[in-house]
Amino acid sequence: MRSTANTLILALLAVVACGLAAWHRTKGNLDSLFGVPPAGLGERLYQDFKPEDVSRIVVTGNGVEAEFMRGLTDWRAVSPWQDRMDPRAAIGIIGFTLGMRVEDSAPLDEINLTEAGLAEGVIKIDLLDRNNEPLARYRLGSLTPWKAQEGEEKTQISTVFVNPRDRGRKEHVYTCTGDILPLFTDGLRFLRDHRPFHFHPAVLGKIRIRGADGELTLGRAASNGAWRVIKPLDLGTDPAAIKTLIEGLYNLQALRVSDRAAVTLPTNGAAAGSRQIGLTMLGSEAEILLEIFQPETPESATSLATVSDRPGTVFELPLKPESGMLSLAELPLAVNDLRDPTLTNLNIAAIKAISIKPATGTELVIARNAPKPWSLVIDGREREANEARLFEMLKAVTSGRAIGFESDAATDLTPWGLDKPFLSLRFLDEENQGIELNFGLDGRGGFFVNRLGTATVMRVDESLVKAIATQPYEWRSGRLWNLSRVDLLSIEYTRKGQSTLELRYDDRDENSWKASRDGVDLSGEIEPARANFLLTTLEGLTVSRWLSTTDDGAAEALATPSLNLVVNQKAVDDFGDLANLQRLQLRLAPVPGDRNVMYGHLSSEPHFFLIDRETAVKLAVDLFGKN
Repeated sequence: MRSTANTLILALLAVVACGLAAWHRTKGNLDSLFGVPPAGLGERLYQDFKPEDVSRIVVTGNGVEAEFMRGLTDWRAVSPWQDRMDPRAAIGIIGFTLGMRVEDSAPLDEINLTEAGLAEGVIKIDLLDRNNEPLARYRLGSLTPWKAQEGEEKTQISTVFVNPRDRGRKEHVYTCTGDILPLFTDGLRFLRDHRPFHFHPAVLGKIRIRGADGELTLGRAASNGAWRVIKPLDLGTDPAAIKTLIEGLYNLQALRVSDRAAVTLPTNGAAAGSRQIGLTMLGSEAEILLEIFQPETPESATSLATVSDRPGTVFELPLKPESGMLSLAELPLAVNDLRDPTLTNLNIAAIKAISIKPATGTELVIARNAPKPWSLVIDGREREANEARLFEMLKAVTSGRAIGFESDAATDLTPWGLDKPFLSLRFLDEENQGIELNFGLDGRGGFFVNRLGTATVMRVDESLVKAIATQPYEWRSGRLWNLSRVDLLSIEYTRKGQSTLELRYDDRDENSWKASRDGVDLSGEIEPARANFLLTTLEGLTVSRWLSTTDDGAAEALATPSLNLVVNQKAVDDFGDLANLQRLQLRLAPVPGDRNVMYGHLSSEPHFFLIDRETAVKLAVDLFGKN
């Protein structure tokens, strides 16, 4: 028969077992009762919780204790400040804690705590859940001499001394991967968010900027909508500038933050002259207002500022570029920094005609009737337009950017020479509706443009104006000649400093090139493949740009050409019968100071021209294959 004592012991054990089972079901393990078992090499020091489980962070170091609580949208500092925690710091602390991998360990009594940074002033970190139960508790020491390896590439990463304060492991010091020690310097101040604004760019709907030059407002109707200047004028914006502004506002960071009670802010006139940047989110009327006070002196490198959703905090913002810091001077905050600087937004596919009308010259009308190519009338004849010049002009007026905005309310265009424009450019659609750009020149050599029917005057670079060809010869097709190997008889090929090489060709056999120089037969040494390559290049020869007949630079350079080719070919009449022998001379010479193009001239043409250097190199092929 069992004794009463044994029965009581068994009953007590049953109660304890049931209690432990219940505890295990609620807590997931028995670590809080019996302590956490030591971590082995290669294991994570903490791995039994998720980042979202952390609701409270407590950091202690050098006599300062900072406590932070997770809110609905961000982390808030509870003490010693009533402010926003830098969310990057919260992510860093939690990520570091969960990412610590054990590289080595030793009993606590075998470690010199001072040398390991685990003595006076040590950093203590506590992570707790929503029930205020500890998830991780440890002391963070200094960096160790050991470098761990990470990933397949064996990247070296730092390691630190860590002493867990969890029961069962606090008698050990671990060498763990990672390093967040810079977060905890200077009285833990870097845990406090030094950025005035904290927002998601996708939900930003309005930006209001007030400065010395006035006030402007940017807005959009939806997160995927285009930004526009909506005050003081309705203007398109430059997407690149808007991107720079929004990224800049998001990343703007103070050199220092202080409690409002510890700082004396400017008052009266200085406060009235402050700058403001206000942000409003889509679907909200509440504005988050950053007020930037005037600096103490014009030479000051920083300026004090406050933000409306953090009334107890004062920011010291950099006014001028600082090493590794974004300054206010680098933000595009003026209307002319943010507006669309392109001359016009053309729908090129809808253009049917382009009128180019210089003040002192003939109007040129370039038109097309798809699928036919662009054409224009030159010297009474309809000719195919030069596609390269057309592309250059369309690129200039659609991608070219204004370098300044002179006025948005111009009534008298005389100061910019736009009352009598030196050039008018008009784009028409099928219904002869379109836009007209007028270009003016002021007395100091500045170039300006005004779109007819608007009061806006923009300053443009001279290179943009030069991209618009105004002379008929500039619009000629780029094809230089009608050269055919069927009619080719010979090529007289002369490089500068060499005697002439005569090449004779029979179109019935492209491998039967004959060659001679100074009366010596070189047919056996010529490379037919290279000679055919030269002929193919000559057949497809195109002009990069036609030049004036009076271009002095071209005339001087071509007086001593670097390459001289004379093509002799059969000429046939309209009935296909042999008429006579046609002799065409092609001269090429370098353009001083420009290695990308070369001057050229064809004996049957009055105009000089340019060809690209790549084509010139092909024409200078070594026909004997020595190179």
